[in-house]
Amino acid sequence: MPTSPVTVAAVQLCATDDVAANLATVRRLGGEAGAAGAKIIVLPECFAFLGAKEGDKMAHAEVVDDARPGPILTPLLELAASTGAVVIGGGMPETVPGDAARAYNTAVVVAPGRGVIGRYRKLHLFDVDLPGRAVLRESDGTVAGDGALVVAAHGLRLGVSICYDLRFPELYRRLWRDGQADVLLVPAAFTAHTGAAHWHLLLRARAVEDQCYVVAAGQWGQHNPKRRSYGHSLIVDPWGTIVAERDEGDGVVVAALDPALVARTRAEMPCGAHAVTLGAPPPLTVVEA
Repeated sequence: MPTSPVTVAAVQLCATDDVAANLATVRRLGGEAGAAGAKIIVLPECFAFLGAKEGDKMAHAEVVDDARPGPILTPLLELAASTGAVVIGGGMPETVPGDAARAYNTAVVVAPGRGVIGRYRKLHLFDVDLPGRAVLRESDGTVAGDGALVVAAHGLRLGVSICYDLRFPELYRRLWRDGQADVLLVPAAFTAHTGAAHWHLLLRARAVEDQCYVVAAGQWGQHNPKRRSYGHSLIVDPWGTIVAERDEGDGVVVAALDPALVARTRAEMPCGAHAVTLGAPPPLTVVEA
């Protein structure tokens, strides 16, 4: 772990079906994060495109290949280069070979000078029917991933997840226990209804139970007539205290993550030594930024 705090930024925006406009916002807010000294920049889920129907994203799905970057990957590479920060594109449509109807929902990790160093494909797909509110079936247009990811960057170990994953604590226990994560990343597009009920509760719970910082970059506002997101991008410390938050509006949430606080929390309450392992975990990949 590093010996001094590391500045991290969570970007909040309200994406629509206008990819060019969304990516212009990403460039602007990512630049603000870099100017604030962020060494790690986290973008929300669906940062480049959020349409009215699951299938709409297929027109924008691309191969994640930094040797031949597409329209969505290119600005991530440029942002990493211009800011010197590790950039996590919190969820973009990645093509699935042989499947023209569905894409992966992929968080892409880009390091300056190195290009794409990791990708996490969302494990848990959001299929829900909220009577009178929304019917969402992510699986109609998305293929689930099959592995977990931890990224070592600037002395921190970042456990990567996406949105609905937040409701499945066994994934985060895997990132913490086997991946030795001390920061959990939660890029999201939480619905306004479920966010108001559970967003803060779940994020603080993941921080407390895994004794990690949590960095949650969210979508906010009305994307289209059928979809509204909760916002409230925030950063939580290992004791469960919210140290920075933006409730709504485009913007950047910035905080310095102190590794000494992680170490002290774990030393004073050694949950890691007391944890009992149950069940077979998914494969885990660890990469160095």
